[in-house]
Amino acid sequence: MKEMEKEEKEWYDNPRIITNIAISFIVLMLLLSESFAVKNNLSTANILRNLLNHNSIYLIWLIYFVPLKMNSLKKYFHYLNLFLVVVYFIFSLTSILTIIRSFGITSLINLFLNIIILIYIIHVLLKNTRIWKDLKLESSPFNEISNDNYFYAIIILASILLIVNLINVVSFDGVVLSLIGTAYYFAISRYLYLYQVHLDSISNKEKKVKK
Repeated sequence: MKEMEKEEKEWYDNPRIITNIAISFIVLMLLLSESFAVKNNLSTANILRNLLNHNSIYLIWLIYFVPLKMNSLKKYFHYLNLFLVVVYFIFSLTSILTIIRSFGITSLINLFLNIIILIYIIHVLLKNTRIWKDLKLESSPFNEISNDNYFYAIIILASILLIVNLINVVSFDGVVLSLIGTAYYFAISRYLYLYQVHLDSISNKEKKVKK
């Protein structure tokens, strides 16, 4: 029984597996989204617009994750982190404009999700960098929020968004995309959670060495 419990925990505590799962869901979302668009006889221009507008965040995460699987590009890891932070900042501003233009429960939840993820990635991906020190982010009040609270906040909001989408959806295609989108949120939030766990382990080792 103990061996079974150990095996059950291993997959979601393994950053490599979580990264692979995230990439799989992102690629699946992009492929299905575009195939559904083709099936609905959308024009090439509309398909491209759908890819750039609605699926742009999936492309961004794909651009971020794929280099992590390539040893030759891992040396640019900190630049990729900064790239993701900048893009998510722009994406969060876009969400604010969206809610001003067309207020709704879905756009409101998306706004909260994007802002929480933005704060999360700033306080995880920029830690131990020069930017973190220059901006004095160690004194940020958001540092008081625990890693678990960030993780569960994203999970809860993503689950609420799924329920709202399933209520409003009118086609099977929409159900599939909503489920995959929720799985994507689960995967990236788990990735950020494990990244913070990794940073905490490094910090604890450094404290022990100093002692």
